[in-house]
Amino acid sequence: MNADRKKTLYLMLMAAVLIWGASFVVVDIAISEGSSPSMLAMARFIVASSIFVGYLIIRRPKGLAKADRRTFLYLAFIGIGIYYTLQYYGVKLAGPSISAIIVMLLCPVAIFAISAWKYKEKVMPVEKVGLAVSGVGCFMVITNGSLALATNVEVIVGGLLGVVCAVFWAVYTMQGKKVVREYDPMTATAYITILGTFMVVPFAVADVAVTGQAFPLSFFLAAVYLGVLCTVVGYVFWYTALTGLDARTTGSSLYFEPVVTVAVAWAVLGETIGWVSAMGSVVTVVGVVILSRK
Repeated sequence: MNADRKKTLYLMLMAAVLIWGASFVVVDIAISEGSSPSMLAMARFIVASSIFVGYLIIRRPKGLAKADRRTFLYLAFIGIGIYYTLQYYGVKLAGPSISAIIVMLLCPVAIFAISAWKYKEKVMPVEKVGLAVSGVGCFMVITNGSLALATNVEVIVGGLLGVVCAVFWAVYTMQGKKVVREYDPMTATAYITILGTFMVVPFAVADVAVTGQAFPLSFFLAAVYLGVLCTVVGYVFWYTALTGLDARTTGSSLYFEPVVTVAVAWAVLGETIGWVSAMGSVVTVVGVVILSRK
């Protein structure tokens, strides 16, 4: 790969990180004004799917091979259907900053752990230290250094949902690298998004039936931002980066995303995080760096 190509891939990767970092705040605003987390996820992917259906009609790429259909259904479920339902509930319960920190900083750790388990790689002592450091950092982020927060069920549950999302995104990243070898990034993203939209529907219907749904202006603005920028632009950039960069490199780039979220949350919402949570973010990054040295 030539230097210009590699530079372009890194720029696309960072653009996706910036777009996704701000999305946590966009989601928080819509939910705080009455939007259902699952309904917001469904609206996001309806917008995105509308664009992708148009792309498929115009470009007419090859259809999914029978052998690949199960993989695409699997990616659609873990990368869209269940992932965004859990992520948006995590934002609702723990706030945008904490959710972004947990999800994105633990993703590289999850990628490492899954790679080591799947390929039977021996985990070196220094890498065990990296995993332990990341775990301590995650604990600091969720609790902000106070065990009293253990009684705050919403924050704890929101943080744990973030941990689950990090694992799902790690699997999605690693498995997604395989499909872009057979399908171009736009086509792969289109199929996964359309399939994932149908998978979000049951969660949205159940959510609205239990909690209800308001439709403030922020709901529609969020749906457009999330559908067009985060899904169409962000996912295509992400998949394109995967065609030339390894999964660990792309995964490691995500620990810049919480910085974007915290900055936007502070500028737009006036939200700040405790100093222990901030230090926990740094500790987690140190753990990620230790793991990435391999």
